[in-house]
Amino acid sequence: MRRHPYSAGAVKVAFWFQEFRTLIELLAKGRSYEDIKEQNEQENIFGASTVTRKRQIYNTVTARARCMDESFVPLFMRLNVAAQKQLALAAVMAQDALFHEFIYEVVHEKLVLCSFELTDADMEKFFRRKQIQDKRVAKWTEATFQRLGRTYRGILAGAGILEKKNRGPRQLYAPLLDLSVEKWLQEHDMAEVVHALSDR
Repeated sequence: MRRHPYSAGAVKVAFWFQEFRTLIELLAKGRSYEDIKEQNEQENIFGASTVTRKRQIYNTVTARARCMDESFVPLFMRLNVAAQKQLALAAVMAQDALFHEFIYEVVHEKLVLCSFELTDADMEKFFRRKQIQDKRVAKWTEATFQRLGRTYRGILAGAGILEKKNRGPRQLYAPLLDLSVEKWLQEHDMAEVVHALSDR
C-alpha cells in the first residue's frame, strides 16, 4: 500500500461517511469524478454550509476513493452499512498516513492487549513520538495536535469503533471485519489495514 507524506490536513475534515457513500453511489451509476465535481458545484450534493466546505468535502472524499482500486465500488454497493463504514475507514487509512499509523500503533496495540479504552494520554504519547520521528511533525503546534486528536476520535466514532463521548476515556470496540471487506483488502495490497484493525 503506497504511503503519503504526513499531513495535518485532517484538522479540517471528518469521517463524512454519508458524503463518501453519496460519492460511491454516483460512481456506481457511471458518473465520473469530474461530473460529480460539477454537480456538487451546482447543487451542493453534500449539503455543505459554505462554498469552501462544499469543495473541501468533495476533495476529501474523492481523495479517499481514489486511494482504493475501482473494484471496491461494486463491493461497497453490496454491503450493509456497518461493512460500508469499514471500507470507508480503510479508505481514510489509505489516504492519511499519520492516521494509518495511529490505528496501527495505538488502536491495534490496545486490541491485542485487550485494553479497550482510549485516553487523551494515549493520543498525546502518539503525537509526541511522531514529533521525535519526523521533522515536519515536530513543527506542528499544540493546537494542531489537539484538533487532530478530535478528528481521529470523530472518525473512529463514526466508524463505530469508539464510544461517542466528549471528554474522558472512551470505550474501544473491537471491529469484526466483514469477510467480503477483509478478502477485498487482502487481495488489493491492503493487508496492513486488516492487521491494524484486528486483535492478532
